[in-house]
Amino acid sequence: MVINIKKILLFLCLFFLFNTLEIDSDSDKKLIYNNLNIYDEDYYRVYFYDVNNYILDDILNNLNIRVLSYIIDGKKYYARNIQELFDSFTKDKILSEKIYYEKYGVYIDGVNIVCNKEELIKLSKLINMY
Repeated sequence: MVINIKKILLFLCLFFLFNTLEIDSDSDKKLIYNNLNIYDEDYYRVYFYDVNNYILDDILNNLNIRVLSYIIDGKKYYARNIQELFDSFTKDKILSEKIYYEKYGVYIDGVNIVCNKEELIKLSKLINMY
């Protein structure tokens, strides 16, 4: 009985000492890259946390990234820009849904892009992605 109480107290002390509530559970999804060739251009699939079309449009306008397709609710959309994506996503929606998406934006799960690692690093600093 005494040993169990000691173990519990030890674990409680470790929780407070190492602040385990702040451990990032998505650390395996973080961007990992090689610093030697950051100017090599390649294809990437990037997923986002809570990003709508307005936020993504502002960020992509400032970076040298070419978007091949957008992923919304697990479905790929091929569009040349965010406005075309918005139009193709909402074309089959009813009027109330179109108004909602116009006001709050369409949440984009991810994108397939072509860019160099330097631009990908810049993007990772601007958006919560994995």
